[in-house]
Amino acid sequence: MLWSKTLETGIPKIDEQHQELFRQADFLLDRSKADKVEATLKFLKDYVAKHFFDEEAFHRASQYPKAEPHKQLHVEFSGGLKKQLEEYFKATNKSASILTINSMVTGWLRDHIMRHDKEFATYYIQKQQR
Repeated sequence: MLWSKTLETGIPKIDEQHQELFRQADFLLDRSKADKVEATLKFLKDYVAKHFFDEEAFHRASQYPKAEPHKQLHVEFSGGLKKQLEEYFKATNKSASILTINSMVTGWLRDHIMRHDKEFATYYIQKQQR
């Protein structure tokens, strides 16, 4: 799944990180890079944690009133990703597991960005303009 302009929040650092998450998830499906899948999975796990940390720092700095429920969504996703990565390492059919991870990451990201991150971005940008 490719990044599109419709996913932009208007907060450059957050948008750059979202784009990188999509790139890494799509990288998993590149059969020419099959030997690098495990390194990509590790990068993806670490980068998700970094992104959530950075995004939550924006929440704190702007005193976002929905910061706690938003953070809970991040915690739930991180737990699901961890579970999927554990499944990958146990799986005999690695290809199916990779497809599941890619679908999970890109689907969740798209929904989360469109519903929750854009809501925060509107709040953040309005607050910055005051």
